[in-house]
Amino acid sequence: MATLILAADSIYLLPYMRKSFQTSMQEVFEVSFTQLGLMNAMFGTLAFAAYFAGGWLSDRVPTRTLLCFSLFATGLGGYYMSTVPSFPMLLTLHAFWGVTSILTFWAALVKAARLWGSADTQGRTFGILDGGRGVTGAVMLTAAAWLFARYTLAADGLNAVILLYSTAAIVAGFFVLAFVPSDSENAPRARDEYKQPTSMGHLRLVMAMPTVWLHALVIMMAYWLYIGTFEFAAYSEKAYGQDRVFGAQLGAFREWLRPFSAIAAGLLADRIRPTRAVGLAFIVAGSGYLALATVPGSADWIWLLWVQVAAIAIAVFSLRAVYWALLEDGKVPIAVTGTAVGLISMIGYTPDVFAYPMVGWFVDNFDNGYRYYFFVLTGVALTGLSMTVGLARVNSGKSPLGSAPRSIEKTKSTLTT
Repeated sequence: MATLILAADSIYLLPYMRKSFQTSMQEVFEVSFTQLGLMNAMFGTLAFAAYFAGGWLSDRVPTRTLLCFSLFATGLGGYYMSTVPSFPMLLTLHAFWGVTSILTFWAALVKAARLWGSADTQGRTFGILDGGRGVTGAVMLTAAAWLFARYTLAADGLNAVILLYSTAAIVAGFFVLAFVPSDSENAPRARDEYKQPTSMGHLRLVMAMPTVWLHALVIMMAYWLYIGTFEFAAYSEKAYGQDRVFGAQLGAFREWLRPFSAIAAGLLADRIRPTRAVGLAFIVAGSGYLALATVPGSADWIWLLWVQVAAIAIAVFSLRAVYWALLEDGKVPIAVTGTAVGLISMIGYTPDVFAYPMVGWFVDNFDNGYRYYFFVLTGVALTGLSMTVGLARVNSGKSPLGSAPRSIEKTKSTLTT
């Protein structure tokens, strides 16, 4: 689990650098806010295409092989980024990362983590995974902020951060090679009647479950809220008149909240059910974004910014910690975990495609662009809450769609026939 934690955070440091260094990236790479959004949208587009295929791949290729390849390839891409390539090449690089961090990595990671925990401790399992990622991310971002501040020129500081992140991914790859066990050692957890269905059997089983589709929509809303937190650093600079070092420090503060939020949310989810924990987190996140949208930016209110960032970060990291525990809550068979994760992720992570250009458009075209965008995120939180309520009803059998267990039994009968 420690190795999975290190791998899961290290691989995404490079594609998501903008969450703490976006104004420096604009200056060093000479790109506009919209172009920066297009770079992330390119990553998201390739990721969208890769999620489902990655799920299929993770059910057939050894987990350790997939994870190692992904980390080494991503790190090498970072070394290329340190040469300050042109905008077209940056788009190509982000497309490449969409393959190496999604197609060959994401579903394999989720499957490995699910097998690590028991059926009754999925909240804790994913809480530990995301909490550990939070510790790793906070340490890395704190180190990156310190390293960045050591340089007078933004170009030198950003280059040092890129090299740090690239090396972290490579080191994580060696740890995976050394410490992640072979799939055969996890086989007992996966032995059920669906261990050897055909590819079409996997897909038919997953697509017949209403919980899978609702789960995907819940993750879409939660992930969109998470992406919104990437804007806090730039928002503090534009609305509150703070410098770039303050923005990096604010990002580090946000990351330090992640481990505590994730672990607490995982324990809470095992006690009150994952759907209830997710619903509560949506309420808190929506309230926080509404406060950001309505309170005007002013140096006199800088203390309130810390409170707002803390509330949203706690809620969003709680969502990320437990929303994959909904797989067990929805009775998704272990043997089709990869296929289910692929389908859910393909839908759930689509904000990677449109969220970045959207916020770029708001900021480039309106004086109060961030406030308008935060109003949008408030609506996203309300939508996520309604999807969670619907998922809870399906799981309990109170929805006209039917209960999750009955949907599975119906599909089992079809496959058997």
